[in-house]
Amino acid sequence: MFNPIEASDNIKRSFVDYINTSFSIADTHYQSLFRNALLKDGVIGKGPFLDIGGSYKSGKSLKDRAENGQASRLFCTLEDVPEKDKELKYERPLYWHQEEALGRAQEGGNLVVTTGTGSGKTECFLLPILQDLLEQKESGTLTRAVRAINVYPMDALANDQMKRVRKLLATCPDITFGLYNSNTRHQQTKAHADYRSLYGSEPLPNEIISREVMQKEPPHILITNYSMLEYMMLRPKDDAVFSGANLRYIILDEAHIYRGATGMETALLMRRLRARISRPDSVQYILTSATLGDKEADNQIVEFAENLCSTPFKAENIIRSIEIHQPMIERRDFPAMLFEELYNGTRAVGEVLKEYDADFVPNSDDNEKLFELMLRSSLFGKLRQVANGAKTVSQMAGEMDVSSEVLIYLIAASAKAVKDGASLIKPRYHFFLRALEGVFITLAGERDLYLTRKQYDEKGNPVFECAICEDCGRIALAGKSDNERLLHPRQGFDDNTEFFLVKQDSETGFFSNEDDEQPNDEDDGDSRGENDYILCPVCGKIEMDSMVRHTPLCEHGSYPYIRLRKAKERKNGNASC
Repeated sequence: MFNPIEASDNIKRSFVDYINTSFSIADTHYQSLFRNALLKDGVIGKGPFLDIGGSYKSGKSLKDRAENGQASRLFCTLEDVPEKDKELKYERPLYWHQEEALGRAQEGGNLVVTTGTGSGKTECFLLPILQDLLEQKESGTLTRAVRAINVYPMDALANDQMKRVRKLLATCPDITFGLYNSNTRHQQTKAHADYRSLYGSEPLPNEIISREVMQKEPPHILITNYSMLEYMMLRPKDDAVFSGANLRYIILDEAHIYRGATGMETALLMRRLRARISRPDSVQYILTSATLGDKEADNQIVEFAENLCSTPFKAENIIRSIEIHQPMIERRDFPAMLFEELYNGTRAVGEVLKEYDADFVPNSDDNEKLFELMLRSSLFGKLRQVANGAKTVSQMAGEMDVSSEVLIYLIAASAKAVKDGASLIKPRYHFFLRALEGVFITLAGERDLYLTRKQYDEKGNPVFECAICEDCGRIALAGKSDNERLLHPRQGFDDNTEFFLVKQDSETGFFSNEDDEQPNDEDDGDSRGENDYILCPVCGKIEMDSMVRHTPLCEHGSYPYIRLRKAKERKNGNASC
């Protein structure tokens, strides 16, 4: 059974191991400080955070809509599998926002669907597309031409969509579909061989797998990404995809991606696409995203959608989910052991519940048994009270006065609680990792190390930004000398950043042997002294070694100075060690 705390710890340790391997410091003292700093809570990883959403308001089922003439009766012919195994449930009620999207699309509006992750946004555009295609099939007007272009920002999302469409249309050979991306082969024979090698089976007769077939017989549903869509519009051989299109829908999934430069490029692409097709005003757009904003942002969402698609949108066609919470029936104090046993799954759910006198619907399935249990559990009631905002598992467990383990047991059981197709809660765990800002060290006293930028430590000693040689792990100080102090470089190393190699106490010189690749300066003998510096680790003053021989560097002369050598630039542009 999934344990988010263990999973988060494993992710964090793997990331720490990767960083330690990538940035190995030769100085054992700093290397130990580096690893310990990485392992501190909240330094490079935070979480796991627990996000608990309720169920969503339901509407009519496809069956109900079909019987009322509001949906095609051919929906029932899709997927020749039991109802519970269907990708698109026919008898189970749709979520309200899914039904609303289908109804608004049938009225001809451009839609923006902005609902949470896991809320069934995909159905909000799949249902209108399938409704249109099945309606034409039923009336005998379904011809071979593109009806819908589904645009995804990433191939991974497009591949996931293809899996769903294969299942949905396996028993409907009249409706064709195909994926057109950089991996799509041109020749049918090569595409066929690749398909069998990848999936171990033959493609469906209505799945178009090669470019040459797609160019001759464009699919009804074309799945692609915005980069490939642009290439297709430039290639003469792909002209049939657009010139013969009877386009009804353009889908932009994860629409929040299309901002900045990507947004401008996609907006221009949409304008060119409208200019390419014969009846641009008959095309409907459906944009989906989980992060476009709440109702107060409606005007900005409409403006964003219109700028992106170059067509009118209305605020009334922004569709959001309606979250509902089942009312508690009673509040009983069940022992934590009950939830632990349900989590472990070593015994049947009914058997465990019967032992604890907690089986309130003996003749129902396991999911409904858990549904009824939770609505009678005081611990679940507490969970609802504290689940308000971004909180870690440990924070939430503390507010409920239980251990993190007990909370995980409760969440796991609650996630399986389903009645009449509606989930009781929709929990999600989030764990965040961040890149390092840099490594910063002190050279005075006990020599400390930090992973966040600071100018001075608690004792007033200067803190220097550290660079590490990729070959040997030697430490260098990165910065810019202002003829008195070594200053921090600008954010990220630039062409003005200088690197000063730190001489170790055990070294008689800086180099045991010279690098095979000579620096740009061929006069490498007598000029060594010009690159040698002395640094005071207490005040940060820096001066050339030749100058310090005649004039004291600073008033901290009794403290051991640090010897540095300015690194020279190799021919490849990197600093030499």
